[in-house]
Amino acid sequence: MKKQLNLMTLKTLAIVALSAVAISCSNNDQEVLEDDMNAIQDESSAPESNNLTSACSFGNQKYTYSGGFDVNKNVNTEIDDRSCPYNYVQTTNGTTYTWGVYRLRAGTSTDGLQPRIERASKVVTNKKSGNYVSVNGVVRIKKAGDGASTSTNGDLGNSNGTYFIQAKGTHNGGGGSPDPAICLFVAKPIKVNGVQYYDIYREQITVRGGSGAGGRTLFGPITRVRQNRDFNVNVTTGFHQNPGQALTHYVNANINGVTTNFQVPRADLAKQAKLRMGAYRCKGGEAEILWRSVTSGFRNNQ
Repeated sequence: MKKQLNLMTLKTLAIVALSAVAISCSNNDQEVLEDDMNAIQDESSAPESNNLTSACSFGNQKYTYSGGFDVNKNVNTEIDDRSCPYNYVQTTNGTTYTWGVYRLRAGTSTDGLQPRIERASKVVTNKKSGNYVSVNGVVRIKKAGDGASTSTNGDLGNSNGTYFIQAKGTHNGGGGSPDPAICLFVAKPIKVNGVQYYDIYREQITVRGGSGAGGRTLFGPITRVRQNRDFNVNVTTGFHQNPGQALTHYVNANINGVTTNFQVPRADLAKQAKLRMGAYRCKGGEAEILWRSVTSGFRNNQ
């Protein structure tokens, strides 16, 4: 009888203890939910391409998304893909929205340069005040290129990170690339108390056709975003002229609620203005950048 009572007592104590743990876990879960309402439900990465052979064998690809409605088509229906293992895909990513996924792996480009999956905007070809092109959307960063550099994030020579939008445009004279980048926004990984964040910088030219330490500088960080969290991106590039003053070429941005504007040097040399969005550069590890609710504005009056 005593053994039965002891057994019953042990069972009762075990049930009480389990109930307390369950209540504690429930309370902790609620705290996590309240603190992380914007976090994704699905932590899995986008699937690999089902067409690896053609993606790796035939060089640069330009294609349209064939999996249904393209949620990023407002920028361009054509996707410029120079990433070997992955194609552009779409996923709900554990949310009520559909996201366009731009995923890269270091060392897997199809052209010997940096891997990229991007869309090009319309091109402003008339250098006239008021003409512009813009790209707006909501972005999440699941991964950005990491492990390629030991220098600090704020150094131009730090090659970690991935660009998610960039302003481009050809020019007269000035040398450099025939299709040069002018102003690029890059996400560089940084951990704070074990939590993954990304510092957002603006990499901008100091001279037309500038590249590397002699022709570009790194401005920022502009803002810091947490992994897998929404942040708004609005970038506009074009031309403006005040009465009695010279024409200016600008790249204006609002990233995660922070406004940052850049006056491009030697506007007199500019021939055009355009944008590219998606994911570009991955010198270490993998990058995975998601875009949704994408819109684009454009004016190119004579």
